[in-house]
Amino acid sequence: MAVFLEVALLTEAAALLAAFDTPRFGTRAAFAVGFNLLFLIALLYALTAPASTPRTALGLLMLAIYLLHMDTLLLFFSQRTATPKLDARLSPAERWLLPFLMVNLVGFGYGLPFYFAFRNPAPLGLADAAAILVYLVGTFFHAGGDFQKLRFKARPENRGRLLTHGLWGLCRHPNYFGDFLIYLAFALLAQNPWAFVAPLLNFLQYRFDAIPRNEAWARERYGAAWNAYARRVKMFVPFLY
Repeated sequence: MAVFLEVALLTEAAALLAAFDTPRFGTRAAFAVGFNLLFLIALLYALTAPASTPRTALGLLMLAIYLLHMDTLLLFFSQRTATPKLDARLSPAERWLLPFLMVNLVGFGYGLPFYFAFRNPAPLGLADAAAILVYLVGTFFHAGGDFQKLRFKARPENRGRLLTHGLWGLCRHPNYFGDFLIYLAFALLAQNPWAFVAPLLNFLQYRFDAIPRNEAWARERYGAAWNAYARRVKMFVPFLY
């Protein structure tokens, strides 16, 4: 279909932009390009859909709120995120590869729910209410976890200390868990089995890349305190996993 060709061209152009920007501006450039590409792709899917529906407006609004949080974090608070550690430890080859992987993951995976959601002619119903509920819970964990960590790190008395309370006492990566729930909400909004590729990819990226990296860094920095925390608190889903 023509729209998928347009998405492919847009994705690869964004991947090249991110690849050239990352050596100069750091990995936050790859994340910024990737996340904002998602809105362009969703908008393209909306403009090429047979008709605009309340689900279209709802999906774009949910995505815009999500991206507002991500852009704020990357633009103003990136030094308090994992990106500086990632920049310091990536090899030159990984600095070129990461943007391509990140942007293509967004372009061909994370954008799928919006294609199906914007072509779903059914009126809003219980499934959409469930999507909104999951989205709100996800936003609470995602933005709330980030906000709590930013406040914790901003206090001089917490320098060198491990955050283990609040949302971080429910699971070791509440912001990642919230992010997963947000993509699950997008898939629920679409009401199509293929849309669940997005939350699946999101989970796999966290489980086998981001979480192992971050936990290795944390274990290296906090030692026994981290090991005790990891034994007590679940990794991803509060109280379960």
